[in-house]
Amino acid sequence: MHHSEIRNSSAVFTTLETGKGEPVLFLHGFPDNHKTFAPMMETIGKKGYHCISPVMRGYEPSTISHSHKLHVVDLVDDILGWMNDRKWDSVHLVGHNWGSVIAFAAGMYYPNRIKSITSLGVPLLRTYQDSFFWAPQQTIHSWYVLLFQIPFLAELTIRSNGFALVDYLWKDWSPGYSPNQDHLAEIKANFQNPGILSSALAYYRNLNDLFTESGRESILGILDSKITVPTQILYGLNDGCFHKNLFEHLLDENDFPCGFRKIGFDHAGHFLHWEKREEVTKLILEWLEKNNQI
Repeated sequence: MHHSEIRNSSAVFTTLETGKGEPVLFLHGFPDNHKTFAPMMETIGKKGYHCISPVMRGYEPSTISHSHKLHVVDLVDDILGWMNDRKWDSVHLVGHNWGSVIAFAAGMYYPNRIKSITSLGVPLLRTYQDSFFWAPQQTIHSWYVLLFQIPFLAELTIRSNGFALVDYLWKDWSPGYSPNQDHLAEIKANFQNPGILSSALAYYRNLNDLFTESGRESILGILDSKITVPTQILYGLNDGCFHKNLFEHLLDENDFPCGFRKIGFDHAGHFLHWEKREEVTKLILEWLEKNNQI
């Protein structure tokens, strides 16, 4: 396992990498960092895959983004830029939280460049409007999204009491799980760097941006598209971030015409790659091997 750099046309991104062979990009979410996948990457890298986990845009000083310049299509463009930098024709994607949203979008926009997708803890949000029928509890689960829309107040709330909200989200989203305190300490330390926290919150603040071209493209493209890339979605039945009914009732195989499977885990929540690491790693490897020759 080693640190390196990967570039696109406008920025340099820090990465964690291991292994050789077919490239697999691991995309992290919030509140987290690129090291969240390290143990899985060690195992997968030994099976003939080049595992790369970049620091996502906005999570390090060199890529800080202002709110009005950060949309899902911009994050997909980062993936294409990384691929061009390394001269990869295609890649596999493994995403968690926001990383899953970006992976889904990449599969929608550029299916010829993506060999497979594994989403950890996030359903396809194409039919999210139906969640109010199947999972009315989701409105309560999503309270933090409303908080994150409020500049200054959100940052102040997250920073208060030694970033206690970071601890709370991990415990609320994965009930019964005791997070790795060293990992949480690294996440909090990074959010102390000037501009990083606001940049990370920009992901949420552009969810419903219809006033810019890239914002409209991000929203309408996801709502109107299917994912023509083999996709598996792994989720915890005790997820406090996304209610299990969003996975059980809203995922339609017709939205994944090139292959789809979903697997739920008992006694696991949103951070299932920490809670059920061996099982999740095995399923990722199975999916990579099944779709490696496409």
